[in-house]
Amino acid sequence: MADRALIVGIDTYRAGALTAQLPGGARADAMRMQGLLTGSLGYRPSDVKLLLDDQASGAAILDGLQDWLGQAKPGERVWFYFAGQGYFQKTSAGREDTILPFDATRQPGGVGNALSRSRIDGLLARLPGRHITEVIDSSHAGTVTRAIVVEASGNDGNPAARSPQIDGATRSIVVEPALGEEAAGPPEPPGLDFVKWEAVSPAQTALVDEDGAPSYRGVFTTAFADGIEKGLADTNRNGTVSNQELLDYVRGQSSAYCSRHRDRCEMGLTPLLTGEGAALKVAATQTGSAEPLNQGRPTADKILDVLGARLSDNVRVEQIPPSPVKLGTHDMKFRVTSAQDGFLILLSVSDDGEVVQLFPNAVAAAHGKDGRIRAGSPIMVPDPSYGIRFDATSVTKGTVLALVAIDPLKLSKGFVTRQIQVIPTDEVNTSVLPELAESLATPANADSVKANAKAVGRSVATLRYEIVP
Repeated sequence: MADRALIVGIDTYRAGALTAQLPGGARADAMRMQGLLTGSLGYRPSDVKLLLDDQASGAAILDGLQDWLGQAKPGERVWFYFAGQGYFQKTSAGREDTILPFDATRQPGGVGNALSRSRIDGLLARLPGRHITEVIDSSHAGTVTRAIVVEASGNDGNPAARSPQIDGATRSIVVEPALGEEAAGPPEPPGLDFVKWEAVSPAQTALVDEDGAPSYRGVFTTAFADGIEKGLADTNRNGTVSNQELLDYVRGQSSAYCSRHRDRCEMGLTPLLTGEGAALKVAATQTGSAEPLNQGRPTADKILDVLGARLSDNVRVEQIPPSPVKLGTHDMKFRVTSAQDGFLILLSVSDDGEVVQLFPNAVAAAHGKDGRIRAGSPIMVPDPSYGIRFDATSVTKGTVLALVAIDPLKLSKGFVTRQIQVIPTDEVNTSVLPELAESLATPANADSVKANAKAVGRSVATLRYEIVP
């Protein structure tokens, strides 16, 4: 194996105005990430190149991206991590997000010699067949958030911010082209195994945790590493930390930090997970590598890994009559009650891998039901309007999973009008799970760099059922 990782942590910049106000955090985060890779994720120490402070010039980072990571062969892992200052620039095409190497320059109204994110992603995209992960604990929110304060005003700004405190008049700045921007390359090819993590959404500012002073750490990196190393993100305790579970965990920890430090979190902290099929992939397992969650036989555990959220008392699922029921029993029903208004998805997953979408469904849609569930008003499946009934026609066991999404999910018409019948395994893996995973991973209000993005709130409950001879 020739897995390769490039880890960059910059606290101190050649241009003093760019240096982090809370010292040591980026270095500590880089070292924590190195430990995560060589520990829980199984990289050899020789697989990892570490660039700290003055080692992390723009040229050194580009060399690492091209020459060091390029040594990985198809089928092997590639990892790029950056902790430090981020910024943005305006180009003829619009906004360009950047990260700042050690030798970034301070200019009136902005920065120069930055590294374009599109350039970085373009270089990583030249490694097809590798399993690529990019983790950016930085931010590019100078255009919108008031956390980036006018230096000349004498205001100390936000010392925890991972964006430089340089100029509040950033809405109209023009910055020299980012280093390597002209060679950003074509869009990523379809099917590229490229998972991208970002500490915050576009309008937000990545933060350093001040609670442990003087041992500073990035809020995002700490949660990310804890979620894997300590298994804190493994919500269903099956030994697999899915990307969706890890995303929910880092979002939850970020939100909790903001609750304690509202003065630092004007726009909140909503980490992002992007990349084709990223929400269906596995971050770590107790047994090593794992296939994506939408491969092989569907199981309740796999679907719980896709749903991500911890089981909650806010949702209750009941079977009428309760299990176990005798073969031949007629007119079985499932009742779901929620403590909050939301949108219900109800799935049945047999232990043999048969998946049935109980709600939403074509019959309910034909009767004008839009998938909503009201707090304290149970939904019965099937209800009398369906014109169908559930009978116990074969001996089986399984799990019913109820998801109540507090925010609307972006689901296709085909999803919400699916028939109540066994879904072919291929359709479960290529349609049902990918659509569900993507809708849960995409935060609400994240379509604009000015949006106050937030995670999709949700609650999950399960119920075991059994039909006996």
